[in-house]
Amino acid sequence: MTSEFPVFLPLRPAALPLAQRLAAWIERAGQAVSLSLVAELPLASAQGLAVGDFKNASEWQAAGGTLLDPLDWPAMARYLHQRWPLPAMLYTRFGVTPTTAALPGEIWSDDPEAMPLDLAPPEWVLLRRAEKSGLQLATAESCTAGGIAARIAALPGSSTVLRQGFVVYGNAAKEEMLDVSRQTLQAYGAVSEPVVDEMLDGALRHADLAIAVSGIAGPGGAVPGKPVGTVCLGWATHAQRQVRTLCFAGDRWAVQYAAGTVAIGGLLGLLVEADIVGEGK
Repeated sequence: MTSEFPVFLPLRPAALPLAQRLAAWIERAGQAVSLSLVAELPLASAQGLAVGDFKNASEWQAAGGTLLDPLDWPAMARYLHQRWPLPAMLYTRFGVTPTTAALPGEIWSDDPEAMPLDLAPPEWVLLRRAEKSGLQLATAESCTAGGIAARIAALPGSSTVLRQGFVVYGNAAKEEMLDVSRQTLQAYGAVSEPVVDEMLDGALRHADLAIAVSGIAGPGGAVPGKPVGTVCLGWATHAQRQVRTLCFAGDRWAVQYAAGTVAIGGLLGLLVEADIVGEGK
């Protein structure tokens, strides 16, 4: 490993997943990397890569630093390919990952049976596919509390795909907003596949695609048979759906983020398998 290559990102929580994604790529290519979340870029030693919006971005570039748009994933991928080419392009799977995983819920592998996302986060690829096919999405979120919709809404062009998001944290909201049956809630509990299945039904009344999530993000809330990290997830089109239960490791943020990633990746997988549109990358 050579000396650390500096990467700077804006001082805000939303930069964390991008920082992890960049670090995982660069380190896999054999280059040590240092990540810094900063309010302003260090102009005195303008070297390395800055990703995002900074007040002194123009001065940084004039001093020789590299600046990339975090929402222009093709340009970012081209830069990484040129600067740190990998022996083989990585593929992506979605599922439970160890707490040491760089990207909660997203597993990079060399298996060509997985999806070729080429660095881009799954929400970006889902957005491009849905946008190209004219499909709209509704989310029904309990433990993620709107986090999945927010990840999609953060991307340019999201207004053509994201129709609405339901934050149904309590049981009453699930009943009132999505018509989840009280009998189902009482029989199985809010964190259950039957409830998530009915949440999908409620969301699909408003859109072509749906994601539904209900779980125990922690640190409390565990019940017998449902430890902290248990999340029931579902994703669907009007033609097909998948509902499953996973138990994610890590803190509250890791569980919420991993659940969102797996749900987005699952819906993307349905579209890929159905070959609704072309690659859309």
